[in-house]
Amino acid sequence: MAEGDAEENIQRLSETFKILSSTTRLRILILCMDAEKTSRELREALGISKPLLISHLRKLLNAGFLEYRAEMDEKRMIVRKYYRTRSDVPCIEEIRRRVRDWSET
Repeated sequence: MAEGDAEENIQRLSETFKILSSTTRLRILILCMDAEKTSRELREALGISKPLLISHLRKLLNAGFLEYRAEMDEKRMIVRKYYRTRSDVPCIEEIRRRVRDWSET
């Protein structure tokens, strides 16, 4: 591996750890692991403001930890997003295992 490639990989790994170092972002991932959540559900569960939630969601989406599907609410004429944790990200399975272990103790 070339030195430039190694440095780039280290930088990406560092960014991943920064994203996962936030307790709020970890809580979002955990909340969205087993069921889709709307931003309203996440805000209520976390007790944070909409702008702060959007900032955390954006980081998780950009890093590939979260995905969402959009659905039109015809009654209210709004697009509602349903967030879920991506299961194909290797470290997500480790987080899931740890959460399962904690809940069993």
